[in-house]
Amino acid sequence: MTNETFHELLATHRDRVFTQALFSLRERRDAEDVTQEAFLRLWRQGDHLPADRVAPWLAHVTRNLCIDQTRRRSAARRHLGVADADAVDGLVAAAGGPDDPFAGLDLDDRQRRLLDALQTLPAETRTVMLMHYGDGTKLADIADAMGKSLAAVKVQVHRARQRLRLVLGTADGVSEQRGSA
Repeated sequence: MTNETFHELLATHRDRVFTQALFSLRERRDAEDVTQEAFLRLWRQGDHLPADRVAPWLAHVTRNLCIDQTRRRSAARRHLGVADADAVDGLVAAAGGPDDPFAGLDLDDRQRRLLDALQTLPAETRTVMLMHYGDGTKLADIADAMGKSLAAVKVQVHRARQRLRLVLGTADGVSEQRGSA
């Protein structure tokens, strides 16, 4: 892979990879690390990857790197214990505020509620929803990237939409709640 080709791929896919990692991990530094590692792996892949397979391959690698990072966090918490809440609050105050990746965005209340509702979904489902609705990735490409059948991804999206309706309390969600009670 030439430097020029790599830089074109980086410019084309960097934001998508970073956004996927950020939504999954909710930590800017971790998302930056995952993005860097994903593109390092793409560079190492060289010319073995056809150009039309780069986007699904990156989505798959990013997902796996996010899972690995989440596991490392969990292991660190188990071995190091839970942080002292007062100490954390002091550090946040000294740093000038929480490390909210959406703090700089001008989001209305509805958008913030949607972001919060997305956090109620399992990480993999959140990734699928972000890829499909956020990036416009076709379900077939998502299925390919996730190593799942197209039918399984469609079911996952359908169930996630139902869950989001319930969490957000939309009219459809309210009627579904009453119907199941």
